[in-house]
Amino acid sequence: MIKKSALVLICISWLLLMAGCGDSETVPGEEDGIVIEVANYTDDIIIAYAAFFGEGLEQWGEDLLGDEVIEPGESYTFIMPEGEYNLSLFSSDLFVINSYFDISEDRTIEVGGDNMAAILVQNPSDYDILFFYAFPSGIVNLDPDHEEMDEDWGLTWDEIWEGEEYEKYQLLDDREGIIAETGRRFFFLTPGTYDFLVINEEIEPYLEIDVSIEREDRKVLTVE
Repeated sequence: MIKKSALVLICISWLLLMAGCGDSETVPGEEDGIVIEVANYTDDIIIAYAAFFGEGLEQWGEDLLGDEVIEPGESYTFIMPEGEYNLSLFSSDLFVINSYFDISEDRTIEVGGDNMAAILVQNPSDYDILFFYAFPSGIVNLDPDHEEMDEDWGLTWDEIWEGEEYEKYQLLDDREGIIAETGRRFFFLTPGTYDFLVINEEIEPYLEIDVSIEREDRKVLTVE
């Protein structure tokens, strides 16, 4: 397993690129503070690291789970001093499970959920991924053979969306990315058929059309 010090470096570089269930444990903290409960509703993903970013921490990207993990069906409660925090959850393989920003009050964070399927996006390419869209199939005109796509696909943006509120289908926060070569990131979707649009830092599109997502069969999407 990668040492905690290595996790801190990975968390920093990643960030700069850009409820209750089962048994619950509480990380030691002040009696008065922000209560952040992380509930793991996934079927088989173990939350191994909870990296916090914020003022007043001994380390930037400090893992406050320590030797503990959050198994499926369990929850864990963190009591943090008053302030504002970002939180990144990782698996034991350092795959990003999810990230949460600007936490400044009591909050319950649900990972996964009933009737939600996990999809793993991996990025072995040379460029960071900045946008990841998941559209129900057919909702927009994503034609991989569009004659202008390869020349200057940005010119076709309005034509592709045709007035759709596409922002709600973007699953990456503006402050988040999937780093080149080693980036791995989970997303949680309602089972169904989807069109995926991935855009990297070079503003190049990668498309996967009519992808069936089922809860029992985890999909791995590799961006070449």
